[in-house]
Formats: sequence, structure tokens, C-alpha cells
Amino acid sequence: MAQTEQGKGIALGSASLRAMLEALPSPVMLIDGKDRIIAANAAFCALVGHDRDYWLATPMEACLPPDRVRRYRAAHAQVLSTGEDLESEDTIDGHDGLPRHVVTRRRRVELDGEALVLTILTDVTALRNAEARARHLAFHDALTGLPNRAALNEQLAAALSACPPEQPALLLIDLYQFKDINDAFGECTGDALLRAFADRLAGTARGSDQVARTGGDTFALLIADCPDVAAAEAECRRALAMAALPIASPAGAVALGVSIGCAGAEPGMTPEDLHRRAEFALYEAKQLPANEFRLFDAALAADVQARRALETDLRAALAAGDQLDVHYQPVIDASGHRVVGVEALVRWHHPTQGMIPPVRFIPIAEASGLIVPLGEWVLDRAAAMMARFPEISLAVNLSPIQLRSPQIASRILAILARHDMNPRQLQLEVTESAMLAMDVGVEQGMLRLREAGVQLVLDDFGTGYSSLSHLHKLAIDRVKIDQSFVRDLGSSHDARAIIQAVLGIGQSLGIGVTAEGVEDETQQLFLRAFGCHEFQGYLFSRPLPAGEAAAFLESHAARQAA
Repeated sequence: MAQTEQGKGIALGSASLRAMLEALPSPVMLIDGKDRIIAANAAFCALVGHDRDYWLATPMEACLPPDRVRRYRAAHAQVLSTGEDLESEDTIDGHDGLPRHVVTRRRRVELDGEALVLTILTDVTALRNAEARARHLAFHDALTGLPNRAALNEQLAAALSACPPEQPALLLIDLYQFKDINDAFGECTGDALLRAFADRLAGTARGSDQVARTGGDTFALLIADCPDVAAAEAECRRALAMAALPIASPAGAVALGVSIGCAGAEPGMTPEDLHRRAEFALYEAKQLPANEFRLFDAALAADVQARRALETDLRAALAAGDQLDVHYQPVIDASGHRVVGVEALVRWHHPTQGMIPPVRFIPIAEASGLIVPLGEWVLDRAAAMMARFPEISLAVNLSPIQLRSPQIASRILAILARHDMNPRQLQLEVTESAMLAMDVGVEQGMLRLREAGVQLVLDDFGTGYSSLSHLHKLAIDRVKIDQSFVRDLGSSHDARAIIQAVLGIGQSLGIGVTAEGVEDETQQLFLRAFGCHEFQGYLFSRPLPAGEAAAFLESHAARQAA
């Protein structure tokens, strides 16, 4: 046997092998069948501290907690006995005593006739910290520090899981005609008032209550237990009394009016059900003068009836096919001149109500299941057109309902084949909440589409929460920064921080990033400076009907050829 390092353990072999280990940038060590470290490179020592002699001379049980020793020994035994690679993520103590997140990859190797475990560490601390920062920013309102709508949805889900016996209620509190206050005193004063109101609301809430900011001038108060109408009315009056007290501001004391909508939970409700009922009640309250409240009751069921009528009309529109249309909004590269893609957006021309915005009928389509045939209709129309422009990507949105359809992959690929469209041209946009809700069957369908060449895009990134493990698992090709962050880019430090965090994650993982809602050149300049290379918004083009979009793309192709 050749001489070992420090005369211990199994021979390392040639000097060239030692030199190769030392040259590797990743922390690497070799472990023998008795769980002894017999080689460690400089990168390993730099990560965990101490010199090489310490690690070669010190048994695991002398420097690691017992539970970690047990896990490591079990991992080494598994790799040596099966010969299969093993990968895990762990938290270790770094050279500075601070925790480091590492991905550990173990592989069996043969050296001088002995079976060893080659262990390579990858420090992912920066990525995990970025993920934690993104999660915090995504679940908290930048201006007030309160939980935001995404956080409220989690709180609602937890509260509803306790119903019964608890009977939670949701109050939505809207600052009455707050735009007029902003116009009169300026946005700085308006922001100061919002922060002061948020502090007051949080300060008067009881320990079991939850407070959130769900919109520009709308706040939520989740009451843990509100057993009857009388209790709900008492909570609304308590909130009105709190809001009636003047708030000090740079412009002097300001009295804010509010409108309140309240809805009580019932067994079997979802967070969306409760929030929607509270929104119905708030809508009614906002039709009244300031400092009024409304409770959801049977009278508001008329709205439900209207939604059902709209569902019937949508079903008929899908069957006829002559009321629906697909518009296309271009996606532009960093130069601001080259079209790299389009997003397909459905439009509905109702025969009696005129143009119905998607925000009205898409939720109805999702709730009724019509979103599946509607989504296929949109893709069919869009593929028929975009097959003529093979260099331009086509993005279509997939709802959570569509994702859960067992034949989603087969149907999408069949539509593409029918129009002779290359699957690599298609981008499927899914939201963060939809991605988090994916089960094994859905993931398999998405992976089948990925194998066919279809790209996956994470839409509205930053408004919810997705772990980096999901981005890795589904091999997400691109993320889209939500337009709410782009809109606040010039005035909000937190919006810039979120955008920079998203772009940093994209660069670290090799994932493309597109910014939505770009409406002026200042936003484009900011985004380009941050490293964003694809833009979508009214600065470049509104969504265009099929005929106009085709002419736009043909003209663009002619200019590029020239």
C-alpha cells in the first residue's frame, strides 16, 4: 500500500489523485467503511473550519451530535451496501459557527481495493436565505408590515378547519374614498395614514384575531369566534368606533371614514367562499355613506343568481363559439424592439352585456368546471394562428382546475399535433398556488409535457410562495414578475427588493424572468438595469385581436428580415 495522509487510513494512491481532490472547488471528503474521514480538501476545511489534520484524526462522535452521527452512518452504510448514489439536504455548523445549508451527495467509489464513500457538499445557504426573504416579502404588505392577502388565505384556512365548534367571521374594512385623501394631501401623507390605521387596527385586535391588508385601501379583520348575528354586528360597531378616532398625519389630524362588509363562516366553507361573501357585503356597504357596515345575508344571494345566469350564458357561448375571441399581447426582449413571444388572452363579447372582463367570467368558469373546455378552446385557436410564426413563443394560462384534469397532457399535445405546432413553441403559465397544490399525478402530467418540449412558466411570481425545490422538481423554465411589483417599482423600495430577489433566484437557477405590466420607459429602464431581459405590457402593445396580432407579427418579421 502507498503511504497514507498523516500515516492514517487507507492509501489515497497517486499524488495526481490528491492534487485533483485539492483542485476541486466543491468541499469533498472520502470516508472509509469505519466512518473515518481519510481525505478532505481545502474547500471542505474552509466550509466547516479546522484543518485537515483535525478531521483525519477526529472520529465523528467526538465532533457531531449523536443524532447526526446516526444519520450519517446510516447513509454511509446504505451507499456502501447498495452502490446507489444518495442525496440529502442538511444544516451544518460553518467555520464561523453559523448554520450553513448544504446539499450532500454521496457515491460509492473503489480505491486500492477498498470501498469508500465520496462525499461532495454544495453550500446552498444563499439560495435558502433568498427563498426565506422572498417568502417573507410575499406574505407581508410592504407599506404597513401587516400580513397580506396570501397570508390571510392561510389564516382563513386554519380558522375554517376549526369550524365548528369555532365560528370565525371575516370583516373587510375599506377606507372610504381614500383616493380623494391621496389627491388632497399627497401620497406621502396617504402612506402615513395607511401605516397609522394599520397600527391602530392591529393594536385593537384581540390576541385571537388576525389582521391583514388585502388591497390598496382595504384591510381584513378575522375574528376567531363570532357565534351569531348580534356578535357580528358588535364586532362591526367596535371596528367603526376604532376608525372614528382622528389620526395624526403630516397634514394634521385626519378622520378616516370606513365601509365594512362582514360574513360569518359555515361548516364546509373554503377561504374563497368566506372572502367572497365578505366582499359581497362590503360592496353593499360601499354604496352607502361612510361609516356603515353590512352583513352577508340571503338578500345578497341575488348576486349568486346573477353569477349562475352568467355561467349559463358562458356555457352557451362555448357551444356556439361566436362570442369568444382570443387576443394576443406581445412579449418583447431587452432591446424593446424584438418580439419573442405572445400571451393568449380570452375575451367575451356578450350579446346583451357587451364586453365582459375576464375577472368576471374566469372565476365562474373555474367554479363550474367550464375552465377545462374553455382553456382547450383558447389553446386550439391560439395554436392554429401561432403555428404560422414558429419563431415566436405562445404562452397560455392553466388554472388549477385544468391542472387537475387527468388527461391534460394528452389533450394539450393532441391540439398541438392537430395544428402541426412544435411543442417547444408553447409556454404553459401556472400560478404559485396552483403549483403548490400539485399532487403526484399532476406532476407526472407536467413532466410529460416537459419531456415533449413544452415550457413551464410560473405566473405572478412573488404574490404567493413557492419553494426552490418546486422550481427544481418541475424544471420551471421561466417566471413572470407580477405587475403589482412593476407598478410600484419607482416608488417602493420593497417592490425593487422583491424584483431583485426574483431576478437573483432566476439567475442562480438558470431560469428566465419576464416582467408583466410594463407601462412606461422608466419601469423598463429599472428592470433592464436589474438584469431583466423580457417585458410585457402596454408600453409595447395592448392585447390585440387575432387579425391585428397577425399583422403585427408579420410586420415585425418583415422588419427583422430587412
